[in-house]
Amino acid sequence: MKTFNQIKSLIGFCQTDEFFLEYLQMLQDAGVIHPVESDIDSDSKTVSEDFYNRLASVYGIEAEETLWQQD
Repeated sequence: MKTFNQIKSLIGFCQTDEFFLEYLQMLQDAGVIHPVESDIDSDSKTVSEDFYNRLASVYGIEAEETLWQQD
């Protein structure tokens, strides 16, 4: 699991966690992302590793595992 702060930092999102959840909902409504039930835990403010990597790819950011394998 990754924290909201980790994913917000990755994509350069500087707003509150509450607004981050609203932003994710806007992305979902627009068909940009398709989270499943286990992807986002708003109570613990975490996202799944898979969702973290999928959202990173929306922003054109390579997954951390891929970057480490290239070294």
